[in-house]
Amino acid sequence: MVALTIRIDTLDALNVRLALHRELGSRIGIYILSVDHAHAQSVLQLQCERGQLDALMHAVMSGLPRAEFGAVLPAHAMAAR
Repeated sequence: MVALTIRIDTLDALNVRLALHRELGSRIGIYILSVDHAHAQSVLQLQCERGQLDALMHAVMSGLPRAEFGAVLPAHAMAAR
């Protein structure tokens, strides 16, 4: 499992969540959504199998075209943070 951090310049976490579910559907897996009010961003941490990463990133780009991708880390590294 790997974890991918995604940042979007919006405080509208509900619409971020709806777009994520619309694009990923049953492939959604585990994710954490937080809102960074200091930087006016929503931050997603998504987990998936490494082989699904390309499809996950494509789905995110389709549903959240303003998203900025962060580093891909082992999922256990994100859980430790």
